[in-house]
Amino acid sequence: MLELDKNYWLYIKPVVYCFYKGKQAVLYNTVNGEYIEIDSEPIIQLLQQLHEKQNLGVICCSGKMLMQSCYVDFVSAFCCKEMGDIVEVSKLPDKPIQLMPILNLQHDMDRVSKVNMRNIGEDTLRYLLELNIYLLDECNLNCRNCSIYARQVLCCQSSVDDTRVSLDISTLKQILRQIEHGIVGRLNLLGGNLFNYPFMNELERLLVNFNGRVHIWNHYENFVNTSNLNSAFVYDIIVTFPFIEQKFESALLMLQNLSVNVHFYITQADEYEQCMELIKKYKIRYYSLHPIYIETNITFFEEYIYLEKEDILNSQSSLNNIFIHQKLNSNFFGSLTILVNGNVYANLNREVLGNIVDDKLIDMVNKELFVNTAWRNIRNNVPCSNCIYQFLCPSPSNYELVIGKYNLCHVKNADN
Repeated sequence: MLELDKNYWLYIKPVVYCFYKGKQAVLYNTVNGEYIEIDSEPIIQLLQQLHEKQNLGVICCSGKMLMQSCYVDFVSAFCCKEMGDIVEVSKLPDKPIQLMPILNLQHDMDRVSKVNMRNIGEDTLRYLLELNIYLLDECNLNCRNCSIYARQVLCCQSSVDDTRVSLDISTLKQILRQIEHGIVGRLNLLGGNLFNYPFMNELERLLVNFNGRVHIWNHYENFVNTSNLNSAFVYDIIVTFPFIEQKFESALLMLQNLSVNVHFYITQADEYEQCMELIKKYKIRYYSLHPIYIETNITFFEEYIYLEKEDILNSQSSLNNIFIHQKLNSNFFGSLTILVNGNVYANLNREVLGNIVDDKLIDMVNKELFVNTAWRNIRNNVPCSNCIYQFLCPSPSNYELVIGKYNLCHVKNADN
């Protein structure tokens, strides 16, 4: 209970992040997910004072001030939601000391680039966490949205003409040698119909020195009469619609003793319902649902994919994730894709970084870190840059790139 004639230490916990935009602020507790939305100028000024560098999240306030009508409800919510507390100065004469979190990346590319455009070091490959390699572009299925899938999610893709190209085995060996001593944790191998890759039987031998997980991606209709299955690999089954259940069942039976993930690519609500029925019927344990934008289904995205304000505030973001969203794209960072022609991308919707035949992976990682085609794309474009929830939101995804809209949400601000 506050008293008029006493002074109090008001402190904010280091786990609470404060977002400011103009005359608005949001306090977000990264431990319990509680939040307070603020549009009161006196309270915003109070928060700004708390966050002044010399105050370290602690200021002295009089009871008379804190009992004013403009502060009472805020102080009550602030304490109840465990965002901070109030302590009598008489009980704690020395100002409490807190270590407030700050974002300070020693290898921040913006900082490093100002120093003679130097490389960030010979350990650049440690930033390469995932590698996607397309081994061939041959497939006879003619999926109706084939050319669209791979630009939104990991997926097989076939040639748009009658040419049939596969990645030369010597090129594949060269790639694998370059990542032997890195920290690539995941290697995704894709086609076309991957089982038609002429060197499929040699993969296990070629990958003997690779320490991460190898994922084999193929459409469920292409799991037919193949003996090229290996318990050392994870098999990612691609499911598109329209759907042939008999072939899907055959694929599951073929892979029943292996590590399997099922990926459903959906463009409308009734396909989602079909997925749920299949998951239940076949007791599918590991699966993912991937919405696919096809130009004619923007209403589906607006209704089921776009975020509401409540989705953002209830996302239970960690302090680490909030800091990441200010510097890196958590959807794209650390991933490179190599096509059958050798071209290398940080994102298939952006410009090419180089060609694996002529350029080393370490040089293309270094180029991406400085040029930034994808890895450091954050929500710094209007309207997101003017939004109070800017860094509570997930990083931009391929959906924003293919739809051509930065804010896939229903949050209203001055620029929506």
